[in-house]
Amino acid sequence: MTNYLVPSLFFICIFASFIYKKVITKKYLSLLMEYKLYKKEEEYMELLTSVPIKLYFSSKTIMVLKIKYYLDTNQYDQLKEITEQIRNSNVKMKDLVSILLSVYAYYLDFGHRNDALEIYHFLINRIDEESNQELYRELNELKTIYIDHDRNYISVLEKKIEKTKVLPEVVILYFRLAKLYEFLGDVDQSKLLLQRAKSFSKSQGQMKQLERLIGT
Repeated sequence: MTNYLVPSLFFICIFASFIYKKVITKKYLSLLMEYKLYKKEEEYMELLTSVPIKLYFSSKTIMVLKIKYYLDTNQYDQLKEITEQIRNSNVKMKDLVSILLSVYAYYLDFGHRNDALEIYHFLINRIDEESNQELYRELNELKTIYIDHDRNYISVLEKKIEKTKVLPEVVILYFRLAKLYEFLGDVDQSKLLLQRAKSFSKSQGQMKQLERLIGT
């Protein structure tokens, strides 16, 4: 009986520990969200450096939460500084790519062309094209639309839309096509494509964002 009881108690302790960690993690994430919602930056950053956070969150997660705060609050200078620190750190390439991609998208979205190009070249020169084909295509597609404003890419996006059956991807492709038309000066066609994107969207938040861009 004892032989069975000891491992049983061991697994119960492991399970209890897992549940406790999950509850604590949820608690601190909720607190961070509250600080961000009410723009309590000092409290947010202090919590990120606290002992409980370091105990229950990985260093990568803490870094992501910090960058996410700057992205969501549109703090260009802080993003620029922390991005430079990350690029010169010993963060694993896999983690570095996931972090820098969100910053790359932010720079493109807000028209920081030179900063976006810096990250583009940093990543494109460090990833293996053969084993990261999807990432390689994504980096180049965004550059073609947001930086190069390549008119010839309109037909590429249109063909992609015709072939794509997954609704979230269709919404993204229509949005990108709309952005390309906007960059080329055709605002009416851009708004028409945003309307099409909205018609395929199933996300209320996404639909509201598209409505704001359309001006409805």
